[in-house]
Amino acid sequence: MAKQKRDIEAEITNAIEAAMNEHGTNWIKPFSGLFTMPANVVTGKEYRGLNALWLGVMGISHAAGYGQWQTIGAQVIKGGKGIGITAPLIVKDKKTDDKKLIGFRPATVFDASQVDGWEPPVSEEGDKVDQTEVLAKVDQYIANTDARITENDQGQACYIPSLDQIKMPRRCDFTATDTSDATQNFYSTALHELIHWTGHKSRCARLDDKSKRGYAFEELVAEIGAVMLCVKLGVSVEVRADHAKYLNGWLKALKDDRKYISDAAKLASKAIDYLDSLQVAEEVQQAA
Repeated sequence: MAKQKRDIEAEITNAIEAAMNEHGTNWIKPFSGLFTMPANVVTGKEYRGLNALWLGVMGISHAAGYGQWQTIGAQVIKGGKGIGITAPLIVKDKKTDDKKLIGFRPATVFDASQVDGWEPPVSEEGDKVDQTEVLAKVDQYIANTDARITENDQGQACYIPSLDQIKMPRRCDFTATDTSDATQNFYSTALHELIHWTGHKSRCARLDDKSKRGYAFEELVAEIGAVMLCVKLGVSVEVRADHAKYLNGWLKALKDDRKYISDAAKLASKAIDYLDSLQVAEEVQQAA
């Protein structure tokens, strides 16, 4: 009788569901940082309203217009992609000289990571002791993708599709939680964002899929992909409780429909296949 092929992905998916049932939704962010409101570098003013929310969601703390950057001796890099926001449209009354807001106009700003000649202010927290262990094989796996990854000390972990850029907290900002050590938290976060990165239109084109089920579903894809990669690359030997809690939080936004887990797992597998295709064959084999 032929030996049945072991379905590792199905086993991991089943383990994820079991862990989700066991651990609930009490997820704890595994990294610290200085949260700051998005602000204009040149004027020093914080962005407000929808602009603040939009820039904050993308993990942007410092931005300015193209010409504004030039006034402080900085230059937007070639190929830098601007971010659309709104700016107040103000006119002066010819009779009274009073200024009046009549609406908003489109405007474009550039994140500090898109600029040469300016560095964000240094954190006043001082030097931290890095509690993570360097896992060379995992670092190489990530490096082989050529994904653009920048560090920040604002505790921001995100993928920004418009910039095709991953933002990560510094390694020293990652700490241990009740369910994971600092090393596991660092790499699982990095791999989570790397899965988001695969969704770009030039790769798996998942983020531009008109049939997508929204932000919550994409978070399931990214976290399930991170779980699979953590096990595959030896970061963890099993599905950790922190993964399960994070997934449960997003599943609630999808009305606790468990079919999304299976669907997201399939897309996560495709994302990993893409990442594997960027690796040297020997390295993938050794990590498996």
